[in-house]
Amino acid sequence: MHQRKRRLAAAFVLVPALAGSAVACSSAGPTPQQTESDQPQAVTITVMGKPAATNTAAVALFERQVAEFEKANPEITIEASDVPWDAKTFATRLAGGNAPTLLRIPLTEPPALIEREQVADLSDVVDEIDGFDELNPRVMQFLERDGAVYGIPEKSYAFGLVYNRDLFQQAGLDPDEPPTTWDEVREYAAQIAEKTGKTGFGEISTNNSGGWHLTGYTYTNGGQMIEQEPDGTWVAAFNDDPAREVLETWQKMRWDDDSLGDNVLGKQEDLVAEFTAGNVGMWVSAPPDVYPNYIAQGGDPDAFGAGPMPQGGADATLAGATVLMVSADATEAEKRAAVKWMEYRALRPNYDLEVAAETAEASAADGLPVGVPVLPIFSDETYAAYREAIDEYVNVPVENFDPYVASLSEFEYVPEPPVASQEIYAALDPLVQAVLTDPNADIDALLDDAESRVNTILAQYAS
Repeated sequence: MHQRKRRLAAAFVLVPALAGSAVACSSAGPTPQQTESDQPQAVTITVMGKPAATNTAAVALFERQVAEFEKANPEITIEASDVPWDAKTFATRLAGGNAPTLLRIPLTEPPALIEREQVADLSDVVDEIDGFDELNPRVMQFLERDGAVYGIPEKSYAFGLVYNRDLFQQAGLDPDEPPTTWDEVREYAAQIAEKTGKTGFGEISTNNSGGWHLTGYTYTNGGQMIEQEPDGTWVAAFNDDPAREVLETWQKMRWDDDSLGDNVLGKQEDLVAEFTAGNVGMWVSAPPDVYPNYIAQGGDPDAFGAGPMPQGGADATLAGATVLMVSADATEAEKRAAVKWMEYRALRPNYDLEVAAETAEASAADGLPVGVPVLPIFSDETYAAYREAIDEYVNVPVENFDPYVASLSEFEYVPEPPVASQEIYAALDPLVQAVLTDPNADIDALLDDAESRVNTILAQYAS
């Protein structure tokens, strides 16, 4: 059983985003005293996490990191994939033993993967990672069970408002004062649409994004999506006023104000493209995650604004993370190689100050963003030292993130549904789509139908 002491990492504080990751580390080759039989076993691992081909600078940095890692660890060969996690396709691949060695997945997935024994216990390996005890316990709680450790966080996030500062100015709005409530969002969106002819507020509703947004917005109204009964069963809990208010606001903005535009059946990537092109005034996502893609597609850094998650009275925002786990089918050698890669690319740039500075310098030279404020995966002490180490390479207009940063110390961080989250989101997409495409949508009937579908899903889960 894995036993360890952990210094309590601070609750979410702010740390600049890593545009890249670790550069070269010391050689891991055999010492002169090693015999040939002592040398590490050669192993090839497949890893998720390679940037999309369209982000050429990030791809170049990633490939350079792979080359440097393989030079430092000549017994390990990395085969990387840019295919993102998809709950449906990867469930099949995991069941069939065809998944990558290293999985890069949203924080919603670990409980089910652990329950199905589809990911490896890393307890006997992670204590070898420098800085492991500094990892934020608010994230690690989802990756540990009964003394075992099943993964490490790569990055964490919280919902906020992404907005176009130029469109704000054109509409007569102050770009340093983004809206903080849903009523203000509606007012700002209508003004942007009227004054500029652009979409005032962008929305998404496919690939589980509609259910994801409905969840995050419901949290701001004080609601929840599911709850656990005393007998351990889970039931839907969203068929009430907090979710209904979200849907009614969407309905008014779409059909009364005409501020949501007509392109409401897209996914996040579609909205990033429209936002980068200057066609959308505001939308909700994790600003630190959006910014690198925005820059990669040619967005103007000075036009990017990040504000607080709009509120409906709860002072809460959805928070999550991207985590790294290892397939249960991995051999012991593959598991150890995967953990070495995790530490090299995801962790060392956060706690090794020399590596942090080298990574920041290399990223800045490649034109990648350095210094985007995000939620940290390490403690505030580690953050402070890291921030100082990269300071001279920061190339992001950090002040444009000030409203977002200021809000994060004021909100409660609410995790995504603890079971079946992606299935729930998929079941909620049709509800969101109906409200956004049908002016006569019956919200109460739609909520009843969605509640029934989600309860059918939840019937498969118990404590």
